[in-house]
Amino acid sequence: MEELIRKLRELHQMDIYTVDENWCIQLFELDVCPNDYDVQPCNKFECVYEWSGPVLYNVLMDALEWAEERLRQVS
Repeated sequence: MEELIRKLRELHQMDIYTVDENWCIQLFELDVCPNDYDVQPCNKFECVYEWSGPVLYNVLMDALEWAEERLRQVS
């Protein structure tokens, strides 16, 4: 699982957290530090991807697949 996180980190900044029984992930552009915005968030700091589910591995895999597909489309 650490390798999945490492691969995602090469492509995006991220927040990983839990809500009830679900794992949640938010991906941000690499140049965005999501913890550094003021009280009034602006569009620059909005996540580009958000997903959740009960199994952390599946949430990370879905996020990585999305990020790699997005990279292919941009290239």
